Amino acid sequence: MLADRISEILNLTGQSLKSLVKLAIQSRRPSITAGERKGKRLLILGNGPSLADNLANDMDILLSEDTLAVNFAANTPEFLALKPKFYLLMDPHFFLNPPTDPNVTALFRNLNEKVNWDMTLYLPVKYSAASTGINNPHIHIENFNTVGVDGFSCIKNMAFDTGRGLPRPRNVLIPAIMTGIWAGYKEIILLGADHSWLRTLEVNDENLVVSIQPHFYKDGEEELKRVATLYRNVHLHELLLRFQIAFRSHHEVRRYADIRGVDIINCTPGSYIDAYRRMDISAIRDSKQ
Repeated sequence: MLADRISEILNLTGQSLKSLVKLAIQSRRPSITAGERKGKRLLILGNGPSLADNLANDMDILLSEDTLAVNFAANTPEFLALKPKFYLLMDPHFFLNPPTDPNVTALFRNLNEKVNWDMTLYLPVKYSAASTGINNPHIHIENFNTVGVDGFSCIKNMAFDTGRGLPRPRNVLIPAIMTGIWAGYKEIILLGADHSWLRTLEVNDENLVVSIQPHFYKDGEEELKRVATLYRNVHLHELLLRFQIAFRSHHEVRRYADIRGVDIINCTPGSYIDAYRRMDISAIRDSKQ
């Protein structure tokens, strides 16, 4: 109907204007290097529980491809075996100064002291090696913008092409995939991208929302307490909206990837992400034979 179309155009116009203001105020020049990746694929390792099976059964694949790890992966024993080529941090929790979480302190200590291979660390544009205490000569830092962009496709494509913005990053996988695209990869594989938060979502008898987000590693007591504190004042409708934004952003990434000829493949069994084509990881092993 005409009224619906007019309403849609007005909504997109408002989103576009808001995005342009955010880009003008918050965005800076990114520094991601677009290398020659022809014939190479990037494996993005989310920290979902399914990654434990990949670490147990598919290390031959993980070690034979370029990999990107995220968040607290550097605090796990598997990190030193994987030696990921890329690492990405986005959550402001990692950049509190001084840090309030011993897990964050351990993370940067591990990056500084244990990484003895060349690795690119992707950080939001406002952070540098000096501001994060990174002094490891093996780690090269590149920066990306975290400005979420909505509105008309031409505005979004412009922001994505220049690296000035990205689909709303409600989850670390969104910037991880986008940096893979910006780095020049044409095939990106997702592992540990469970996104199965709805399975553990509940409201207790005190009307507190309980959302357990399991990882392939066991979270310590401090991390469990921190997450519980984060959700203490979050209502169910607010949390579901966050989930909705995260899943919608994956569809926006898929739209953009299709335009740029990038194939994103979800090899995570049981993943709730419905934006990308699925494939069993064994197909990667078969392609190498």
